[in-house]
Amino acid sequence: MAQEQQAAPSRSARTVLEGFDAWAAKAPDEPAVISDGTALSYRQLDEEAEALARDLRALGCGPETVVGLCVTRGTGLAVAVLGVVKAGAAYLPLDPAHPAARSRTVLADAGARLVVTDRSVSAGLDAEGWGRTPVYELDGERPAPTVADPDACPAGEADQLLYVIYTSGSTGRPKGIAMQSGPQITLLDWCREHYAERPVALQYFPVTADVAFLELMSTWWLGGCAVVATEPERYDIEALAALIARHAVSKVLLPVVALDELARHSRSAPDQVATLRELITTGDRQAITPAIRDLCDQHPEMFLDNHYGSTEVNVVTAPRLTAPAAEWPDHPLTGRPMSGARIYVLDANLSPVPPNVQGEIYVGGGPPARGYAGRPGLTAAAFLPDPYAAEPGARMYRTGDLGRWRPGGVLEYLGRVDFQLKLHGYRIEPGEIESLLRERADVERAVVLRIGEGQDAYLAAYLIADGEPPAPSELREYLGLRLPAPMVPSTYVFLPEFPLTDTGKVDRKALPLPDGGGAQWVAPRDETERAAAEVLAQVLGRDRIGVTDDFFRLGGHSLLVTQVVHRLRAALGVQLPMRAVFEGPTAAALAKEARRLREERG
Repeated sequence: MAQEQQAAPSRSARTVLEGFDAWAAKAPDEPAVISDGTALSYRQLDEEAEALARDLRALGCGPETVVGLCVTRGTGLAVAVLGVVKAGAAYLPLDPAHPAARSRTVLADAGARLVVTDRSVSAGLDAEGWGRTPVYELDGERPAPTVADPDACPAGEADQLLYVIYTSGSTGRPKGIAMQSGPQITLLDWCREHYAERPVALQYFPVTADVAFLELMSTWWLGGCAVVATEPERYDIEALAALIARHAVSKVLLPVVALDELARHSRSAPDQVATLRELITTGDRQAITPAIRDLCDQHPEMFLDNHYGSTEVNVVTAPRLTAPAAEWPDHPLTGRPMSGARIYVLDANLSPVPPNVQGEIYVGGGPPARGYAGRPGLTAAAFLPDPYAAEPGARMYRTGDLGRWRPGGVLEYLGRVDFQLKLHGYRIEPGEIESLLRERADVERAVVLRIGEGQDAYLAAYLIADGEPPAPSELREYLGLRLPAPMVPSTYVFLPEFPLTDTGKVDRKALPLPDGGGAQWVAPRDETERAAAEVLAQVLGRDRIGVTDDFFRLGGHSLLVTQVVHRLRAALGVQLPMRAVFEGPTAAALAKEARRLREERG
């Protein structure tokens, strides 16, 4: 079987904005977005986004120009995304939590015309700020207009650049995926046919994920209200569940790990998820955990979709599971192509493999993204001429995923060709982390692996030192200044040499599992240590931990650090910086830092 293909969709919309515009005219006073106690109606959101779009056009931003976007999570995020698209420009999402140096690198690499941000984000930057990129603050500083009377321009049309999203790069340099509006229009049309109107939909993913655009825009195409979770709510499952209950959220799109955590929480608080109807996970391989199965079994009105795809091609399959959940397999198949996508499973010669035979997954139709911004070599290697397409000039994307066709033309995901991995919903190229580690004078070689599965998965760095091995806390801080938190390994293992295969390559399967700790349990010596130990134990899902136990060696990872800081603030009444957890990842060290901050405060 060369491919499994859906009929080409009859795209009813011409721009990515049509669905929003229709509901803004039809129901202007209905809520469009809400976050942290602030709500905007469709009319208000439209007016604020139009005002931003006019300002951006007056600053020379329009079709094929890139605008950086680094905004605090809230209604302002919705205004910023919509405003950039209305201006006809493409947005370049940046995460306020990412190191400022990385954001500056990405802005320069993409050739951003300016960056849209807010004062709270700007205040948290280092001395270099946004570098040479002009700044437009939604609530503060704005550059002088460069165009006196800007003309309206096309916005969100199928062939226009919509966004440039940077992902981890295997060569040590992040790569920007340049996506046009057409594939999103097709996907939004599909969503309009497959999901209920007027949803109250959670917006969970960081804006740096392409899924975030779908969360917002599909909600507006359906006339619903997007509930934007704040950063603390994203990392605290109790706060997230309370948010869902408070706004009667009916639809969520989450990584499997987050949905599993929500489902486990619902066992003790079932009323908080009672309004949920549409559950969607995103990832390469869907997993039905016992908690997810129990949740859906207790609520047969719920269904569960899984969106499979990548930033380069968007969503290409979306199999749906409906009641009874007790009959769902632990790992459902990946599904059939959707919305005109063509999926091929090919061998090394780009020839189709027979059913039930493993091959590499390629995706055509759509079409795929334009390619990697400013990286023609990478683009040519990943986006190939499609030999099976009828239309001239068609391309297909080499996903790097392994799969096979099962009976009935259903795709099954089997793994990766390369070392790329997913961790808690984030796409990570270990090569980028390894490259940064090798830049240090005290590190000769480095290999980064994912250890464990699901909620317990974390990154481990294996290193050969050049001289005296650096302290793990020093390495965490070094990487934390250069990489997003999900890419910072939790554990560092120093070896005299790496095991090798017969061909002389590092035998990753033979690397030893990191030591989980094993230190003698030390009881808390005062109330501050007791509170800090309780917080770490809660976040790790353990009954107790000693005050000298290392948070990271017990399975903690960088994505949990925000949750630790949030809970420590509630428990101890002080705001510890995230850096404190990386530098002193024990209850004793955190308690000591909390006492110091209290003394400074008086």
